Amino acid sequence: MPERTATIIKPISADRKTTLDQRIEELRVREPVDINHGEAILFQGIATASLKKQRIAQGKIDLD
Repeated sequence: MPERTATIIKPISADRKTTLDQRIEELRVREPVDINHGEAILFQGIATASLKKQRIAQGKIDLD
């Protein structure tokens, strides 16, 4: 029987190479980009979903 080796699992969160303040500054100096109506709707949906109140109850995550 072959010898089994341990599985190496990558961490869920990656180390940031830049700080949040550096990233904000990069985005502020970047040229604006035109988007179409469909992309605007998509971004609005992503933003709305990320702002929904999240609760963990009885082993489940409820999104209000």
